[in-house]
Amino acid sequence: MGYHTRNGYFGFGPYRLNPAARVLLRGDDLLEIGSRAFDILVALVQNQGQVLSHGEIMAFAWPGLNVEASNVRVQMTHLRREIGCGENGNRYIVSVAGRGYSFVAPVTWEWTADLDQTSYGNLSSGGSHITSTTLPPRSSHVIGRDENISKISQMVAERRFVTVVGPGGVGKTTLAILVAHTVPMFEDAYFVDLGTIDQDAEVLGTVASALDIPVSSDHDFDSVIDHLASRRALLIFDNCEHVLGPVTVLIGLLLARTANVHILATSREAFRLPGEAVYLLRPLGVPPHTGRLTVDQALLWPAVQLFVERAVDSGYLDPLGDAEAATIAAICRRLDGNPLAIELVASRMGSYGLDRVAELLDNQLALRWRGSRSASPRHQTAEAMMDWSYALLSVTDQRVFRQLSVFSGEFSVDAALAMIDDEEYEPAEIIGSIGNLIDKSLLSFHQGTGPAQLKLSGIAKTYAAFKLIASEERPHVEQRRSLYPVQASQQCRASMAGPLESAQEMQLQAS
Repeated sequence: MGYHTRNGYFGFGPYRLNPAARVLLRGDDLLEIGSRAFDILVALVQNQGQVLSHGEIMAFAWPGLNVEASNVRVQMTHLRREIGCGENGNRYIVSVAGRGYSFVAPVTWEWTADLDQTSYGNLSSGGSHITSTTLPPRSSHVIGRDENISKISQMVAERRFVTVVGPGGVGKTTLAILVAHTVPMFEDAYFVDLGTIDQDAEVLGTVASALDIPVSSDHDFDSVIDHLASRRALLIFDNCEHVLGPVTVLIGLLLARTANVHILATSREAFRLPGEAVYLLRPLGVPPHTGRLTVDQALLWPAVQLFVERAVDSGYLDPLGDAEAATIAAICRRLDGNPLAIELVASRMGSYGLDRVAELLDNQLALRWRGSRSASPRHQTAEAMMDWSYALLSVTDQRVFRQLSVFSGEFSVDAALAMIDDEEYEPAEIIGSIGNLIDKSLLSFHQGTGPAQLKLSGIAKTYAAFKLIASEERPHVEQRRSLYPVQASQQCRASMAGPLESAQEMQLQAS
């Protein structure tokens, strides 16, 4: 077909596709599906009714590169999901066994002088009719979060105060921005990035700047309230965990003194305010550790999809077979499905290769692998992400956090008490610290049946192990291990080691 012109588009179902302007519309909504998925869609639509082999698709989406067929499967899974292939009986892309893929839906071509690139800036990217906004642009491609976006959007529409809570790197900010671009009920939307400040006193000025209103040093939050009182607005307070006090005061005033202002906050812990609806954002799904895993089975899980995409982006072009898929799945489990941790680790695949990446997971080097240069400083390395959380802990909580790193797997509260308990701490203090670590998304309950078991996530566990070494508390921990009652020690001893041993080895090498 080859209709590469700005003055026309392909039509199929509710979609319009302009290859030259690189625009895909569903009705009046602008869809952002990622560059490679877009290229694959163009190739299929332009060759409607024909079967394109994996090689032909790879030549179109990865020109000049030698990539594996598994990359096509990853992108095809994402593309089919984004355009609703298989939903409500819609069939767009079919797999032809042993040959490739074919676009089977009817395709039309329409010339138009109206639908050009200049008009796309006025199109919404999710149904929003916001007229005044300080929102950052939405991410073009987010894996495995459709259900989260839908649920949070519903909560924001129905409730005036929603807090997305989760550990660092789980994607809270990304989802908040996507939701703000999606919810259609607000005239104004404002994004307040509190991660750029470190003092409670700076909250007012940061909020005022986002709202573009002057606030003098002798004013209080009344200026903000007055500015928003008559507006139907959505306020996003991002990264609230370190300034919870003043933000709590402001949110309370907004809820009491405005009628149509809704608040979406992101934080590593909840505010615990009346009227707050908490959405606990879980990590990406990872394959369970249940026997043999094939490539196709592994790629059904969003954590693996993300890992493979970022690995290919890093220059990793080795074949992806069942053995490699099982190793990647194990890495994703080790990282507990944390999207930022997965991206940071997968970004080293091109340089290190799969075996070395897996080997270095518990190494301090992995904590310092750098990610996107455009990311906020606290998200450029796993270590920086954890430094942010660790600095917000009390001295007692920091010590408990460090010492819990002796458990490489799940552990009970009783085991934690036995390992940490000494003359300096009362059991009630230790239990209180455990509760604080849970509240701050650093410690979680293991999902499963049977007695309650706690666990540190992979990155948190590795970080805590190195902090334990640096604090020179390792001898004390070893002594507690030796004194732990024999009848209760089997589970505890079986779960010790992992990152702690790796941390000690690195420390010896450095000395």
